[in-house]
Amino acid sequence: MKMLTTLAVAALFAFPAQAKFTPAMEQSLIETCKASLTNSKVQFRNAMRTYRVNPYRVLPKLVCNGEDVASFAESYGATKISSYVRTRYYRGQVSITDIAMTQPKYEVWYTE
Repeated sequence: MKMLTTLAVAALFAFPAQAKFTPAMEQSLIETCKASLTNSKVQFRNAMRTYRVNPYRVLPKLVCNGEDVASFAESYGATKISSYVRTRYYRGQVSITDIAMTQPKYEVWYTE
């Protein structure tokens, strides 16, 4: 009996857990994409609240018609939603630039 329990526990950890994508989840994501086209922050936030979409987790990973949400909204003219999503829910990017590269270069040409 102890061996059977050990095998059952080992089998549970051997297979990775995968969440099922339910039709309700798919519908909530579709409605979020549709709401991003309205160009109204109020309607967009209400749609996310209605379908219980966590914007900090979902919006950076959500793809609507092959584009991220901000690009999708911008391509259909919803610039308010595009800038709202980019500034509020996307994480910033940091780049390191060498100081020597930013200094102006002085070039001298000498010909005889």
